[in-house]
Amino acid sequence: MKQKAAWILSMLLLLNTGGIGLYNGVTEMPDAQTALQRSVTIGVLLYGVLGLAAAVWLSAAWAVVVTYVASTAAFAYAAADATVGAALAGGLGAAAIGILVVWCARTVTAGALSP
Repeated sequence: MKQKAAWILSMLLLLNTGGIGLYNGVTEMPDAQTALQRSVTIGVLLYGVLGLAAAVWLSAAWAVVVTYVASTAAFAYAAADATVGAALAGGLGAAAIGILVVWCARTVTAGALSP
């Protein structure tokens, strides 16, 4: 039961952030003015694609991209007001969620593949 709940939670999170990332990446691309803003927008688009196409190995790539976007967006869009602490907090929070999703995906997959 725990494995099924972990799988459902991971898939819902990946699908939700995947859909939102894909939508935001496409709609925000014209507004990205600097190279750093474009890199964040491309990252959002990329985690959207990875989230929707997620499998265990893709969940790790998704986690890396989500962490990059969360830690870089503050500097890209609010450079004058951004603090290292805010970027670090965003990155650590996203990394923690990413690690949890990868762990859930691996746990469920290992359970499904064992005899």
